[in-house]
Formats: sequence, structure tokens, C-alpha cells
Amino acid sequence: MIELFSRWRKKAEFVPNSKPKYTNKPLVGKKGSLFDDAEIIGFEDVKNLFYMAINADKPIHFLLVGPPASGKSLFMSCLASRLDRSYYAVGSSSTKSGIFDYLFEHRPRYLIIDEIEKMNKIDQTSLLNLMESGIISELKHRQQRSTQLKTWVFASCNGTNKLLQPLLTRFQPIHFNPYTEDEFVDIAVKLLDKEEGIDSDIAAIIAKEVFNKFKTANIRECVRIARLTKNDISKVQLIIDTFKKYAA
Repeated sequence: MIELFSRWRKKAEFVPNSKPKYTNKPLVGKKGSLFDDAEIIGFEDVKNLFYMAINADKPIHFLLVGPPASGKSLFMSCLASRLDRSYYAVGSSSTKSGIFDYLFEHRPRYLIIDEIEKMNKIDQTSLLNLMESGIISELKHRQQRSTQLKTWVFASCNGTNKLLQPLLTRFQPIHFNPYTEDEFVDIAVKLLDKEEGIDSDIAAIIAKEVFNKFKTANIRECVRIARLTKNDISKVQLIIDTFKKYAA
């Protein structure tokens, strides 16, 4: 999961999906073809919303809002890697010219933007007409070009205070709450078992310690600790105490 997470976060600009998984729009109910339950645990209602949006006749735009490590970016990476004709961007590294070049050249069906709140105001403005009417127009090198697209925009952000209000109104926001301890432990146990081969009892101890001692629901902390233990429960407390001792 961590490799999947980081692979998409490191993209510096829009990247075409080179290995499309769909030849047609997915049908509602065939969850395994888009979201692997082992990658995104729970959120069944949100998954169904995405299926309904993808199967809608006209574009519907979703914005996932929530704290770090709440699963937003994992949704984005799953969509980007499995939807045909999808393009992925990280908000902090996207530009209006880059967006328009890709829109005109590749005519994506799905535009997927992680950390959209890090786009500057000018670049946010470039999305307004696309999301409202599908029409994009640009004056470039004294030449004007325009086209009309049918593009769904799926995005994520940690908060909406840096988003332009007109842009925000074009999205249906979906707010993710921080994980409870029970939810975090359940997710960590399933993930560490599948991805790292860690015994469920050891995984549960790691997750509870991370949640209560580090005051975080960051699954990456659990993965780091799990890899160091190599399934040896006697190492768990030593690793956690050392991490905490030298934490900022």
C-alpha cells in the first residue's frame, strides 16, 4: 500500500494512465474492478457513490475532504490507476498551462487531483468552466483554441479554506472524519496481515500504541514498526519507545 501511495504522490505533473483497466464504464456493484477492499477498508457508501458518479450520463464532481492519513489519497490513486482515460495531478505541482495542454491533447474522461487546495488561485480558476459546462478556451501564443469535453473531476484536500468558493460549489464535498481507535486498529490489522505478513495480535498492539502514544492515525507508522519487528513481539515496545524518545 505504501508503494502505491508514494508512487502517485511523487508525480510532478499530469500523467496519462498507461495501463487502463476498463474498456467501458464500470457497473455499480462490481467493486473489485475499481476498489480493492484490502487497499481501502470500509467506506462502502463512498465507494458506491463513486460507482454511481462514474455511471452517470453527465459529469458529477466529488471532493474528498479530511485530515492526513484518512484514506483520501488512496481513493485518488485507486481511481487514477484503474479508470481508463484518467489523468492524475498533485495540486502543488500543477499549472494552468499543464492542465490545458493535457486537456486539449488527451481529452481525459476523468481528471483526478490530489491536494487540490495547494493549487494557486489562477490554476483553480482554470477548472471552473470545465466543471460547469465542459467548455475550455485558451489564448496562447496569440492563437485562441477552444473545445468541449465531458470530464469528471475527482479531487481531495485536507481543508477547503484555500479553495475558491466558486470552485468549491462545483464539487459535491465528502468529509472524512478522523479514524476512531477501533477503526484504526481494524484497518491496521487487516493491512499488516495482507501486506506485511504480521500476526494479528502483534499488529493490534502496534496500532494501539501508535494511536495512543503518537496521537496519530497514520498507517505508515504502523508499517514502519511492523517491518522492524519481523513478527517478533518482544521488539515492539523497544521500537515504539525509541521512536517516541527521539520524536520532535
